[in-house]
Amino acid sequence: MNGTKERLMILDMISEGKITAAEGEELFRALEEVDEPSAESDNPTPVPPQAPFPPLRPESPQSPRGQRASTELVAALKTAGIDHVTLSDVQEMQEHSLTAEYINEMLALGIEPDGLGEWVNLRIHDITPRYVRELRDMGIEDLDIDELVELSLHDVSAKYVSELREVGLKDLDVDELVELSNHDVSAKYIAEMRELGLKDLDVDELIELNNHDVSAKYVAELRSMGLKDFDVDDLIELSNHDISPKYIAELKKMGFKNFDVDDLVELGSHDISPEFIAELQTLGIKDLDIDDLVELGTHGVSPEFIAQMREFGLKNLDTDDLVQLSIHNIDPEFMKALRDFGMTGFDVDDVVELGIHNVTARYIAEMKEAGLKDVDTEELVEMRIHNVTPKFVRELREMGFSNLPADELVELSIHHVTPRFIREMRQRYGEHLTLNQLLDMRLHGVEEVLGSR
Repeated sequence: MNGTKERLMILDMISEGKITAAEGEELFRALEEVDEPSAESDNPTPVPPQAPFPPLRPESPQSPRGQRASTELVAALKTAGIDHVTLSDVQEMQEHSLTAEYINEMLALGIEPDGLGEWVNLRIHDITPRYVRELRDMGIEDLDIDELVELSLHDVSAKYVSELREVGLKDLDVDELVELSNHDVSAKYIAEMRELGLKDLDVDELIELNNHDVSAKYVAELRSMGLKDFDVDDLIELSNHDISPKYIAELKKMGFKNFDVDDLVELGSHDISPEFIAELQTLGIKDLDIDDLVELGTHGVSPEFIAQMREFGLKNLDTDDLVQLSIHNIDPEFMKALRDFGMTGFDVDDVVELGIHNVTARYIAEMKEAGLKDVDTEELVEMRIHNVTPKFVRELREMGFSNLPADELVELSIHHVTPRFIREMRQRYGEHLTLNQLLDMRLHGVEEVLGSR
């Protein structure tokens, strides 16, 4: 009995359960040792006695059916280009039902896996000859092993392909089929979208719509709200910004009717909710259009902000006024600082002018602490422009120059009559110098001023 025949017998005995896999391994190992040619040597090393070759249990003769199946499997494997298998290969073939019939059918279909591993992979993913034939009937041909496995992994059945073809999606490649299946794009979904007028959608568009939860029901409800002229990008934008049919209905109830997709997306982008609009209307702000609402939302003008501005005397504000106040950081803290400073009777333009020139609440409060009073918004702006600081005012007061008017403070700052300059002049020429003299000394020189004294 040659080695090939003995291997067939071992395989058959394992498959029929007459010996265990471990016992089969022992037999294969012993068989390989017997088959190895001994190396020639003049002084051969003595070989210790070895255990005899285990008997093949003659009491359980190999069945003709098992012998035939094993012979057919070996022949099929050879046809597939596989000449040698190990015991672990045998176990794997048994576990995944890799039979001669399966191999021969797949080979007849032109499927030629590269090695036993790919054959087993086909069985693991339940890729049958019938599956291959059905895909071919759908026009999906010339698939390699990886593509077959990919289709099977993502549940792309021949039925699924057929349904897609029925709704007009033909000539799809493997990647497109996998993408559609991965994103649960069904033939029913495509058909419903077409009934709603969304025809000629390609694979990418179908996947995008499905990814953004754009359902046929959503599209139908948008149409019932009067929105009809939209494309795929419009639908995705609406869904991304949570524009629901309910939201549109509430806008209409509040008097907003002539809006398009871009208007709705803008409102959604800036979190303009029906509640926000209702609060504005409660404050008496009613004649707003979509652009007004977006402007308010863009610049963070809330109903609370409007109410606070009114408390500080800024009433009858339109959208532009409110936006300007917000842009220039006019907040309740700033308004309180103005009030504490004793300033009243100002309008929006005055307040915005202060904000533009960075007259902050802190600046106003510190000017008050430095002793400045009885100034208006224009004077505050002038002082800020010419860098009249609270420290400058405070040091002048400490030198005896109190209650200076704003225009005089500005003039001193413009001509660099600083506290340091004043101290130096006093040290040299006496404490009696007046501000006018100090200013003239800065403008015309010390000698001219003192000479004319």
